[in-house]
Amino acid sequence: MKKGTASSRKRGTNRVSTRGTGARRSTTVRRSTNQRRGRRKTILSTKTIAIITAVLVAALFITILCTQVFNKQLSHLFAKKYAVTDVDGSERKLTADEISEEVETDRFYPGISVDGVDVSGKTLAEARNMFAEIRGQQVDELVDIKFQVGNDQVKLKTSGTHLSSNIDEILNEAFVYAKSSSLEGGDGLVERYQKIVDLKKNPKNFTSSFTIGDENISALTHEVLDEYNYAPVEAKATGFDVETLSFVIEESKSGQTVDIEKAIADVKNAFAENNYKAVIPVTVSAVEPKTTAESLRAKLGKVSSNTSKTKDNANRNTNIYLICKAIDGTVLQPGEQFDFNARTGQRTPEKGYKEAPGIANGTSVPEYGGGICQANTMLYHSVMEADLQVDFRVAHSWPSDYVDDGTDATVSWDWPTFKFTNNTDYPVAIHAWYGDRWVTVEIYGRKLPDGQTIKFFGDPVLLIDEEPTETEYVADPTLPVGQKVKERAAHNHKLAKAYKVKYDADGNEIKRDEILTEYRMIKAKYRIGTLASDGTIFNMDPKTGEVTPPSGYTQPTQPTETTAPPETTVPPETTKPPETSTPPETTPAPTSQQTENPEG
Repeated sequence: MKKGTASSRKRGTNRVSTRGTGARRSTTVRRSTNQRRGRRKTILSTKTIAIITAVLVAALFITILCTQVFNKQLSHLFAKKYAVTDVDGSERKLTADEISEEVETDRFYPGISVDGVDVSGKTLAEARNMFAEIRGQQVDELVDIKFQVGNDQVKLKTSGTHLSSNIDEILNEAFVYAKSSSLEGGDGLVERYQKIVDLKKNPKNFTSSFTIGDENISALTHEVLDEYNYAPVEAKATGFDVETLSFVIEESKSGQTVDIEKAIADVKNAFAENNYKAVIPVTVSAVEPKTTAESLRAKLGKVSSNTSKTKDNANRNTNIYLICKAIDGTVLQPGEQFDFNARTGQRTPEKGYKEAPGIANGTSVPEYGGGICQANTMLYHSVMEADLQVDFRVAHSWPSDYVDDGTDATVSWDWPTFKFTNNTDYPVAIHAWYGDRWVTVEIYGRKLPDGQTIKFFGDPVLLIDEEPTETEYVADPTLPVGQKVKERAAHNHKLAKAYKVKYDADGNEIKRDEILTEYRMIKAKYRIGTLASDGTIFNMDPKTGEVTPPSGYTQPTQPTETTAPPETTVPPETTKPPETSTPPETTPAPTSQQTENPEG
């Protein structure tokens, strides 16, 4: 029993143990099952909630939709309706909402065009792209404006000039057409609707314009038309015929003026009216010359003439002949200046000029061109008597014997010269010639008014006439003692007065101008011999010219008597050197350097 009991006990223990394990397993299984059931319940609850939520949302949406439809139907049922007329003329009534649906759009309305290009149904951006190329075009590709000038048709030159276009502004204007109204509410919508309907029957075109700026229009117009605006050509003396003693006259030509300012205004108007192919008539007016060849000839003739006898010196007369040829036929236009040296050039043997007596520092020397001062002095006299403007004149160192004191004029190369200006409104010509020992110079041009004449002459009474109080002596060791050679003659210091007198046609004096000329004092000059027969050089007193032997000099034991050669003198001068005379002031006597005038 005890064994059995023990065994049973043991088995029982084992059973109890097994049961305990099984119980734990059973509990775990039950627990797991319950968890799965709980999760299933949770999932079912979430799905249920989602379904219910969806149903509720759908129901809410349907309710709202139904409410809106109902409200809309209700609103439509009770909304105010407006009468509108369609394109076919029929009428119908629409609510404001219905009209709004038809007029509101982000595109151009049908029937709208810009510059002739249909933009119906296009967006503003699409239309801008269409016109982008036009905005970038140059003016010469679009503008062909021409001017009609008489028989000529000339194009406005616009190459390279860029346009300024208002295309963007016009596109905006076309785009907003009928998109607003001055009326409010439904009345405004009706007005817009009727405008849109009218577009279908009467399309509307919006036109852009191009400008190039007023300053550009002015410059371009002047560039084309300035050449048609020219002054008349007055009759003009182009030469002087010394055979017929008449001017060679070029005939006058008519000018014309074009109204450029009006043409500029017309171009601006063409641009404003978008008329880029306009032909603009230009007003042309003829401008006649004031002076014709016929009228000029009638006013021209000989004005003055002066002549003088020349010396019996072949070389000197040759020089006078050549200088007359050099100035003969010279024509001066109004305002033009004559310069003796510039006109004649240097007097050289290559030009045929000969050596003839001239004056340098009061002494006669042979020079090429000697004697031409006589021709220049005749020119000076004729210029004065033609009432022309003397600009520069220099007198000789002492008066010339072929004119009155104070009326001579010297020249030399390259100074001094003689200058005068044609101060008239007509051409002036010089006619100069030499023949049979007479030199003559005449001035041709406009005749003095009202038969007037002018005389130019010197006053025989000198204001100053002073003889030199000293003589200049120069020792000459090449001449025998006692020989005296005259190197230079003495000339008085003189102040001479000359007159330019104007007379009327009856010979009455009406004006007198005074010209003063001063001639400097020139001392006589001698060379005194100081060479003794034995070769000794004697002393000479420069104040008296007295010759004395040197200190301690002994006369040779057998002196040879010699006869001193006779005193020699330099031949008399024919013309004299320079000195300025600027009326009415007294001209100071020239210095020794200023008196060089070998051509006088």
